[in-house]
Amino acid sequence: MFRMLRCLLITGMLVIFLVQPVLAVDGKKLYTAKFCITCHGKQGISVAPNYPNLARQNPEYMKIQVRDIIDGKRKNKLTLLMTGNPVVMKTTDEEIAAIAKYLATLE
Repeated sequence: MFRMLRCLLITGMLVIFLVQPVLAVDGKKLYTAKFCITCHGKQGISVAPNYPNLARQNPEYMKIQVRDIIDGKRKNKLTLLMTGNPVVMKTTDEEIAAIAKYLATLE
């Protein structure tokens, strides 16, 4: 009985750890979860003229810009909204790439 429970527990943990990265690279979900949608709009069209539209933007360009903001290489009043958000600051390169790829597909 104990052996079976242990096996089920280990299997469950493996499933969680294997599925989580798959969920993590869903650009559409990350776009909302990382609060990008707040300023850049539901379809990548900004909610205010001072925020850039991200729909159909070049993914490589977006990845560089976001990484530069997170790394502190690019600073201005608008980037403070991103650097002041711990969720954004913990965004991985893989997540940035997934979000950029998703945004490039928006019309």
